Amino acid sequence: MRMRDLGYAPSNLPPGPTNSILDIPGVSIGQKTISNPDTHTRTGITALFPRPAAAVQSEPCYAGLAWLNGNGELTGAFQIADWGWTNTPVVLTNSCSLGTAIDAVWAWLLDAMDAAGWDALAQARAYGTPIVAETADWFLNGARASRIPAAEVREAIEVAAAGTQGEVWEGSWGGGAGMTCHQFKGGTGTSSRVVATGGEREFTVGALVQTNYGHMGDLTIGGVPVGKILKKEMEERGETQGTTYGNTSKEKQAGAGGKMDEGSIVVVIITDAPMLPTQLQRLARHAGVGLAQVGGPVSTGRNHSGDIFLALSTGAHPREQLSPGIQMKSLNVTETYSVDVVKNESIDAFFCAAAEATEEAILNSMVAARDGMTGIEGRRAEGLPVQRVKELLEKHLVKV
Repeated sequence: MRMRDLGYAPSNLPPGPTNSILDIPGVSIGQKTISNPDTHTRTGITALFPRPAAAVQSEPCYAGLAWLNGNGELTGAFQIADWGWTNTPVVLTNSCSLGTAIDAVWAWLLDAMDAAGWDALAQARAYGTPIVAETADWFLNGARASRIPAAEVREAIEVAAAGTQGEVWEGSWGGGAGMTCHQFKGGTGTSSRVVATGGEREFTVGALVQTNYGHMGDLTIGGVPVGKILKKEMEERGETQGTTYGNTSKEKQAGAGGKMDEGSIVVVIITDAPMLPTQLQRLARHAGVGLAQVGGPVSTGRNHSGDIFLALSTGAHPREQLSPGIQMKSLNVTETYSVDVVKNESIDAFFCAAAEATEEAILNSMVAARDGMTGIEGRRAEGLPVQRVKELLEKHLVKV
């Protein structure tokens, strides 16, 4: 079940065949989910390759970053800001597994270069800081119990590199396993849009999100204040709102505050349209438009949240290294290369695609996690009541 099954989808542009980030040619994913019944934890890793594994290091992708509130981390950000490209997989996980995840990506990159027969100089020239982004699953998993061994990260990377996982597992899978969204269970979500507004070619924009932010009352779906209605109905029934802290005080049930309550969201956008780094920065910013459609002005970009957006283009093929046979020296010979680029007066449709795909991916993460989850110390994140949401949308959604 996905958001469209409940009667809503942002629809200025059509989705791709699978309505996922895998609609971008060459993109692959691997997800590893670790459940421990003894500790009542469920956490995981999502690994994403923007290009086939054999090409990811030798063919960089132009990249751009944006954010609303910066209380989070995406490694490799300085390289992207300075060079404007990346040549590594993208990994999403929880906050306390950031170190082991980047270590595992480094190990895979070095092993891949060794296997390809690259010498030390070739490996040094292909340097790229691994991209690992995080959100904090401390509410359901706690800080210490959420840490993931590097071997588990490696498994997700290997699956993504092999391209054997044919779909994105949404909700409580991979990096999104222990995450919450608007005080319901959240996690991994995806969506895509086809930009076919005329011209020589069609392009696709895909979004992958890891949701872990927001308060119930701010949840908005298609302009309908679903969260406020659900919150009011729960209060009338005398029920605790959304996430609860097990057998603890009512004061603590009202919300822990800080990072545990407000979390973060990471959005990865990939397009096969050829774009420059400055254009991808702009594209990444429009993930914030999609986020605001769901979270509104209160739950979007809060102080303790990290709202981090990464955009990559597989359509351009930067040739950053000097031609073979040219001797490297302190001041190298000047070489140039050419790439195709989307014209800026054509770019508005891509902004719309990024916003719509992000919005729908967020909602998909909640619908897929509708069974909810009980974590450590009896902490509970209820699933989105999808049947009631469907009824509310049938009653209140404005259809034109």
